[in-house]
Amino acid sequence: MWSRMKPWCSLKPGFCSQCQIKTIIGRLLLLCVIIAGCVNTEYRFERVDGEQPVALGLKFDSMYGVRDGESVRAEARFTGGHDSAKVNIALNLGPPVQFTSGTYLAIIGGRSTEGTVVCESLTFLGGQASVPSVGGVFVLKDDGGRTAYRVTMPPTPIKRRLAS
Repeated sequence: MWSRMKPWCSLKPGFCSQCQIKTIIGRLLLLCVIIAGCVNTEYRFERVDGEQPVALGLKFDSMYGVRDGESVRAEARFTGGHDSAKVNIALNLGPPVQFTSGTYLAIIGGRSTEGTVVCESLTFLGGQASVPSVGGVFVLKDDGGRTAYRVTMPPTPIKRRLAS
């Protein structure tokens, strides 16, 4: 058996030099840094006008919601000056995690718009004992079914709304 392993392993099984361990740890850390660099950490709220989206001055404000068994309901709020938007989403946590529905209300430039939300991509993090986090790319459609806005969010922890 040792003769078959020799091409892939320079040491006997169970023995690793300190130099090899440091090399392995260094490579794992480098891989973690590369993966972390690929994660989108930017919130974007864009108006979709034709081919090119136009970034709006809305900034992420808060994310509230609740997890109830296999479902999550969350509300993301964006604000900027006199403009604001609320995006409500619902998820089903059965494998795989699925976006089930969404609505929004936006007041931008003094004009109120509301409609449905479509999920282009979804990120959900959090087990049963941890705080759920939701992110992804969400397309906001007007009441005529046309794309009005696109929201991009990194995974964001959901704060539980306190009863008032």
